[in-house]
Amino acid sequence: MHQALTITTVLYPLYKGKFINHPRFLQLVLLGYNTPRPRREDYEGFLERLVRSLEHLGDDGLSLMLYGSFARGDYVPGRSDIDAVLIFPYNFVIPKQTMQEVALAINEALTPKYVPFQVSPLDFGTLRDGRFNSFTYEFKMYFQEEGKVILGPDYREEMECLRVKTGEESAISHNLRKCRKGFLFAEYHIWADYEQFLKDFIRTLNTASSLPKKILLMIDGITTWKKFSQTRKLQRYFPEMNLEPLERIKHLYTHPYELDKLYKQPNQILQFWGSALTFIEELLRAYIARFPAKS
Repeated sequence: MHQALTITTVLYPLYKGKFINHPRFLQLVLLGYNTPRPRREDYEGFLERLVRSLEHLGDDGLSLMLYGSFARGDYVPGRSDIDAVLIFPYNFVIPKQTMQEVALAINEALTPKYVPFQVSPLDFGTLRDGRFNSFTYEFKMYFQEEGKVILGPDYREEMECLRVKTGEESAISHNLRKCRKGFLFAEYHIWADYEQFLKDFIRTLNTASSLPKKILLMIDGITTWKKFSQTRKLQRYFPEMNLEPLERIKHLYTHPYELDKLYKQPNQILQFWGSALTFIEELLRAYIARFPAKS
């Protein structure tokens, strides 16, 4: 008797002669297979709900800009993403209560019908400095030509995008965007895909724990292989930094059973996630303040 074909067997059909049955792959969103393809009205309804929920934040300076095929109007419903840039009117450190409001709005907008929404969160500090802006120079011209601001002010003229980034700048930019995006989708993933929720949380912990050595490498050019080994050196450069989130991450990594218990407590995860993300933002703010961009 043949086993029924599932998304798991499509991706990884056999291991040692047996079909793999792992929940990570069972929860993979595959439009048209295990998730209904959204229609044109679903895309429009999603954006209407999202903008309506964020309107009060737009009045306070939050900006939502669309780009790509949806902004141009030549997207394919059920296949294309809605690509967006969400700019928070804060310098480097975004209040987590504000991010939580946006996360709740995204959850409410996605709940009636899933729509593929790809958003890149930015803040004023990284937007204007450019080194940790995940977008490179060609995107600035692209946004000027095809971007469509549908909520809040238009900040495109203030965006600084570097032509070339160092390896560390590129990696930090990528991880910052992923950590923030994960936090913005946390309320949705808690109930829609809890494993993705946990993966995004762990990404933030990993980013926070590895960021100090990346920052120190950019400062003195010395590679450090071991995490958590340079806290004193970090404090010499940035004495204003609160290292409590880093110490807690170190404790959890050296006491993995406590981390296992935390996995089952989403509210506590969200609180710690917010503090770890704030640590990342504060360290980048401190670095940029002490080492301004070269003109």
